[in-house]
Parts: sequence; C-alpha cells; structure tokens
Amino acid sequence: MIRIVTRAHLAALEQAVESAQDRIDEVQDAADAAASCHTRSVQRLSTTLAAARAAADGHQADAGIVRELLALTEGELADARATVAEQAEQIKALRADLDAACGTVVLLRYGRLVSAHPDVATAKRHAQSLGAAADGWCPPTEPVSESPWRVVSLSSFVVQDGGGAG
Repeated sequence: MIRIVTRAHLAALEQAVESAQDRIDEVQDAADAAASCHTRSVQRLSTTLAAARAAADGHQADAGIVRELLALTEGELADARATVAEQAEQIKALRADLDAACGTVVLLRYGRLVSAHPDVATAKRHAQSLGAAADGWCPPTEPVSESPWRVVSLSSFVVQDGGGAG
C-alpha cells in the first residue's frame, strides 16, 4: 500500500516528533535531577551511618570502662562493708568495756576533764582539795562549760559528748 503524505501531515508529524523530543528531554532532565538527589542522599546517609558506627564504637568503649569501674567500685564497697563490720564489733567491745567501768565518774571544771574517780564522793573530795566549795553540788541548770565544778558519769561524758564536756 502506498501512502501519500501531504505537507501538512508531514509538518504535523515533525511537530509531534519535536514535541516528543522535548518531552524526552524534560523526562531525562527530571531523571538526572532525581538520580543526583538520590546520589546526594546516599552519600549523606553513608556519612551519617559511618558517624553513627564510630559513635557506637566509642560508646562500647565507654561501656567497657564503666564496667571495669563498676567492678572496682563493687570491690571497694565490699571492703568498706567489711571495715564497717569490724568497726561495729570494735564499738561493741568498747561499749562493753565502758559499761564495765560504768560506776566511774569524771570531775569537770568549766567543762574540761580534771580527773576520773571510782565514785561521786571521791570526785567531790578531790574537787575540794583543788579549791571547790564543800556545798553547792546541787544539780546544775547552766551549761557544763559555765559550771565551775561538775561530776558526771564516765559513760555520759564519753558517749554523749564524744569525749568533751558532759
């Protein structure tokens, strides 16, 4: 079959070819832009992934250090607990010794230790030998640091005042 193409039809076909070529160029430009965008995204994601892996490695190393410190600290805690237990036993023994000496009293002058005695009467006699008045030994109301002479039990002096004035 023979087909006769007119000039108008040929012009229309050329126009269609140009239009198709323009559309091909547009699609190719869009594809190039999308590929370029995709490539940049992949590069950014690869960089981010590498940084995340490096950070994870750093965190793993930090976690290892923390585990070692925790192990050391647990050892120190065990040692401290053992020391506290020993000290508690020592305190218990010292309190027993103090209870054994419970009858002992101390003579204080303005809150400072002067001497220790087996009983109150002996302490008062000693205070009189140092110039204290024979009377006036009623329970004082002023603080011990303001009292010229005072007799207190050794356990009160040591336990309540930590070795200071009672």
